[in-house]
Amino acid sequence: MLINGQCGDSIAVLDRGLQYGDGLFETIAFIHGNAPLWDRHMARLSAGCMALALPQQDALRLAHEARQLLQSDDALFGRHVVKIIITRGEHGSAYFPREGEATRILYRRDWPQRAQRGIDLLRCQTRLATGSPFAGLKTLNRLEQVIAAAEIKKAGFQEGLLCDADGFMVEALMSNLFWLKQGVLYTPLLDRCGVSGVMRAEVIGQAEHFGMRVRKVRKTPEVLMSAQAMFLSNALGLTAVREFSGRRMDVDAVPLKIRNAIQQLLS
Repeated sequence: MLINGQCGDSIAVLDRGLQYGDGLFETIAFIHGNAPLWDRHMARLSAGCMALALPQQDALRLAHEARQLLQSDDALFGRHVVKIIITRGEHGSAYFPREGEATRILYRRDWPQRAQRGIDLLRCQTRLATGSPFAGLKTLNRLEQVIAAAEIKKAGFQEGLLCDADGFMVEALMSNLFWLKQGVLYTPLLDRCGVSGVMRAEVIGQAEHFGMRVRKVRKTPEVLMSAQAMFLSNALGLTAVREFSGRRMDVDAVPLKIRNAIQQLLS
């Protein structure tokens, strides 16, 4: 783990990331030492820093420090995950922030196992608050996801679908949602809450490249009952949905061109 470029494993108790969730994070896939979606991650991080009035981060320095974490144990020749956390440090009093250098934390973890033939998706009771000025960004405030994760685990599922306070679909716990119907690819609007995933943007770009229509919509989960296929996307790839609310999905109907493009990106 690197903290402000130095090896360490602790931060100050008064760090505002710990005290108030005052910060941002990015979870980045590294393939043989390279991050295919690095530019998308850095663009979102930059937008987040601007929204939170945090100091803009040097992408070259972050890339150098990320690769420092990949120097040991032949990490440069495999697939790993690097998480970047940026907090406001100790600059401020109570809720009132103050300008100053941010705290920069990077650490590495192993690539997780992913389901090969799809997963079952729980319809969560936990709702996401709407109207956040930070919709689309990856802030450190993840309590709604923590509560949803407990709900998902208790029900014996791996992932769950989260709706907003009005019952409209937003995303899965750790992923963005797509569904296919009559040749059109749909994904929820993320203008009121949720995370605008880097892989979501890549999937949309690939779909449009292959001539598919893509629509961002505000819909309730009932529309999924007539979907041909559903899949989830996050920085580590795509996962097909096998079953949702008692309805079996065709995992093979996930568009092959998109699957192949993302697989190639991460290989």
